[in-house]
Amino acid sequence: MSNKCWDINLNCMAKATGNAYRPCPAFELKKSCWELEWEPFLQKLSAVQKETMGKLMKENCPKCPVYDSHQKKIDQKLKLFVS
Repeated sequence: MSNKCWDINLNCMAKATGNAYRPCPAFELKKSCWELEWEPFLQKLSAVQKETMGKLMKENCPKCPVYDSHQKKIDQKLKLFVS
């Protein structure tokens, strides 16, 4: 198993199927969430998309198994989203 977030988090939404699936730019670029530069990606989203994604991430990221190991970096990424 790699040390990428989607391998560590067995319940990763980017690997889910059906209604549980959520697209993830980090997964698509094969980077862990704490490694991805989110700003360029977020600039392409509408305000509604950014807010929706931010709510989803703020709700789920603290529950993720990688959060404790990378909390400082993940929290910096979460601050980029609309509250």
